[in-house]
Amino acid sequence: MREDLKSGNPFPDFSLPNTMNEMVNLSEFMGDMPTVITFNRGNYCPKDRRQLLNYATDFQPELSVNYCKLLTVTTEARLESIEMRNGVGALWPFLSDQKRELLHELDIADESETRYGPVFIPYTFILNGDRTIYKIYNGWWYAGRPTVEEIRMDLRELLSRQPDWEYTKEWGYGSEKFLK
Repeated sequence: MREDLKSGNPFPDFSLPNTMNEMVNLSEFMGDMPTVITFNRGNYCPKDRRQLLNYATDFQPELSVNYCKLLTVTTEARLESIEMRNGVGALWPFLSDQKRELLHELDIADESETRYGPVFIPYTFILNGDRTIYKIYNGWWYAGRPTVEEIRMDLRELLSRQPDWEYTKEWGYGSEKFLK
């Protein structure tokens, strides 16, 4: 992995096509919301499918009400990405790095997979709304991948830094700031 990819540093901005073949830019997608990015090996990997199924079942319903975002990046072609996304019931974007440019730029290539490789080492990055890396999980072993509860705790920590984390009359539903 690139040396600068560590907690406290900015995650590089990038653009890749989604399953609709539309370009998605990370910083535009994020806006100012904390974002979870999973880099996955592919639909052939049972560990990837299990991780994404957990997220689709237990984390996805919370995305919009938790003011956070989720993004999956894979090296698979568009149709395989669609199959993977639909297969787990995901509603969040899946991006394809089929040319493996981002894979090599970030230096997170798993070269051991001879049939499908190189593919991503299954890292998960938790990013603050300004693209600062908060936490990195290395999911080479399945147990290294973050659980839904770990992600919730990471997002709780990031969101608790917001000035409106605790209710005050200044931030309540009837306030001028809330209505803007």
